[in-house]
Amino acid sequence: MEVSLFAWLVSSKSSPIFLAAKETSILGSLFLAGLTTSILVYRAAFHRLNRFPGPFAARLSNMYPTMLSARKLQLYEEVDSLHKTYGDFVRVGPSELSINHPGAMTAIHSAQSRCSKGPWYNVLHPRVSLHMVRDKTEHARRRRVWDRGFSSKALRDYEPRVKKYTDQLLEHIEATKGMSINVTDWFNYYSFDVMGDLAFGKSFGMLASGTTHYFMKALHADMTNIGLFSHALWLFPLFKITPVLNAEHIKFWRWLGVQVDERKQMKPDRPDVFSWLLADHEAQQPITKQAEMDLVGDASLIVVAGSDTTAASLTALFFELALHKEEMKQVQEEVDQYFEQNPAADAHSLSKLSYLDAVINEALRLHPPVPSGVQRFTPPEGIQIGSVFVPGETIIQVPLHTAFRDERNFARPDEFVPERWTTKPELTINAVTYAPFSIGPYSCVGKQLGLMEMRYVAAEIVRKYDIALAPGQTPKAFLDGKRDTFTLALGPLNLLFTDRKV
Repeated sequence: MEVSLFAWLVSSKSSPIFLAAKETSILGSLFLAGLTTSILVYRAAFHRLNRFPGPFAARLSNMYPTMLSARKLQLYEEVDSLHKTYGDFVRVGPSELSINHPGAMTAIHSAQSRCSKGPWYNVLHPRVSLHMVRDKTEHARRRRVWDRGFSSKALRDYEPRVKKYTDQLLEHIEATKGMSINVTDWFNYYSFDVMGDLAFGKSFGMLASGTTHYFMKALHADMTNIGLFSHALWLFPLFKITPVLNAEHIKFWRWLGVQVDERKQMKPDRPDVFSWLLADHEAQQPITKQAEMDLVGDASLIVVAGSDTTAASLTALFFELALHKEEMKQVQEEVDQYFEQNPAADAHSLSKLSYLDAVINEALRLHPPVPSGVQRFTPPEGIQIGSVFVPGETIIQVPLHTAFRDERNFARPDEFVPERWTTKPELTINAVTYAPFSIGPYSCVGKQLGLMEMRYVAAEIVRKYDIALAPGQTPKAFLDGKRDTFTLALGPLNLLFTDRKV
């Protein structure tokens, strides 16, 4: 009886409950409609960034850059097109500017800049790895620990690992020479195995098995989501608390937690990057739950920052060398002379090979590992870039893909010309803009390790093999397969490695 009476009260259009629910729904809808309308009117007509040019849709919602990204995951190309249409300062969101100005890199990223990290860096909350720390004082404290982990002495300790995995990569190339090899996969296997060793004290075993490890699959899936929704950050908290949708996310971080717990129990005979982080972590007493989560975040960062970027850079480098036979011959000649004087490679002497570094620099310029650049937030008082004042509390980015191909910064900007870094410095007009590893206090702490890996692999491969695109592999297919997932993700690149013709 009570149940049927309640059902009648709810279902009857004349019942008090029904009428109250109806009025609440109408009032709520009117409120939301009014709020939405006022926000859109403000953004369209009165917003402080309205003097900056850009598509009208960008004024209204952050869904505009999200839709651009969703087209082909090539937001860097979309933004490049916007700069060609609208100029150096382009409004790409309600409170967001893309800035391609010759003075922007120094103004936004140098040690003297008053800009801070933008809200994108909350994406892993509640975990806060070094990369995600927005407070400058806290970042400086944690960065000092990482700097010790990547000091010159520490890098010498890591070098045998780099050599070990380079040898494993070369074994596979030797075993498959003359056959088509998807180097995108194998350079990923290489860089992930190196960084797995330095983070967790053990390889992921991908070079040995030739199969993709769970960590790599999960990470690339996660990075794809970040690439899609990095301009609609309000979606991430919803994603993290929604059952079913968050199942893989929870599984991934649980797996990482297990790896960190296992690494804590290890006493490695050789120091690794995690050794430095763990020592600092254990010195912080009492150890809080937040500190434990941050340690897991840092462990993930070791692998992510050192693997995705290195793998993409190696792949881009060998793509360019396969296309440019004269430059390939020059780097081979330099490497031949090097091995005539050095029976075995070592990181210190490899770093002195100027043409090898030039081809690496040029590959990084044409294919920056973070193509859209990184997000910054202007200080409350705003900043001046050239003759343009950018208001305070504005989200800004320097699009590296666009800046590195700007003829005001580099002559013949779309060409692969390693000599701009050696014998033809006049082709590099504004060297300050070239910052594939960023600059200032937030620059990549693992830069020298990444360069060590690239030099080792490049020197050993060009010493032994000639390189060409495999049958059916076209430059267009490779370039079309590039994806902007914060870090650069690459589709298949199939190459042939054959014994050098002397």
